[in-house]
Amino acid sequence: MIIDGKEIAQKLIEELKFKPGDWKGKFMGAMLVGEDPASVNFLKQKEKVAQELGISFRLYKAPAGVKTDDLRAEIGMLSKPKNCGGFLVQLPLPEQINKHYVLNAVPKEKDIDCLGEQALGAFYTGRGKVAPPAVEAVEEILKSQIANGKSLRELEFILIGAGFLIGKPVGFWLQNRAGEVTIYDSSVKNFHPNLKEADVVISGTGHPNLFSAKDLKEGALVIDFGYASKGGKISGDFDPSASSGRVHDGAEEKKVIYTKTPGGTGPILVAKLYENFWKLNS
Repeated sequence: MIIDGKEIAQKLIEELKFKPGDWKGKFMGAMLVGEDPASVNFLKQKEKVAQELGISFRLYKAPAGVKTDDLRAEIGMLSKPKNCGGFLVQLPLPEQINKHYVLNAVPKEKDIDCLGEQALGAFYTGRGKVAPPAVEAVEEILKSQIANGKSLRELEFILIGAGFLIGKPVGFWLQNRAGEVTIYDSSVKNFHPNLKEADVVISGTGHPNLFSAKDLKEGALVIDFGYASKGGKISGDFDPSASSGRVHDGAEEKKVIYTKTPGGTGPILVAKLYENFWKLNS
């Protein structure tokens, strides 16, 4: 079964439209460095949701060759106005940029992506008003898909990828909630045999078709944050087809529940971004 991320996201957006307060009177700021096509596309999605919610979206651009100090100073200035309700830096950044130094320029009270040290520190100590959108997206999907009265403590999770955007915050969030959590970082090559033990697989590596339905147990849930272009086609980490050539190894035959790419976790992440915007301004 395919999880329709657009449907889940639209429900969240409709709920946001009726949230009280003057938060819609503030603007959302976004910094784009360079002209990476995927980044441009993601920002268009974010701007579209802002328009739907009646929020002003201000896109700022910097050249790909910008220096770290100059970019940090620019972000600090642009995010400073009182009517700026939230600010984000679109990732990835060019290699010469010190990513963490730049992200720390966004004030904690406007860090809707929860990527700066202050916002992340508050999240990891349970004192934050918001959580990283990836964590909130996972929670939303689990809430809608875990049935039969099961709790997270009865389930075994496998996370593929230990990056600071997906693996680290999601793994931390699951630690005291799930029955068992195993995280495989980029140093682990032969993790596929272990996937059959997992009730839920969460992946965010950006390696197209890294694993497939044949690797999973029947009825497994896959939450796929991977996003990459391969042969002109956008693909996720998960391949739902019967890649082994055996008809019964496909996602449909194995009753695997999964988020498709595109249109899976992406729209939910954007909706959660604006949910964070509301939380920080309410």
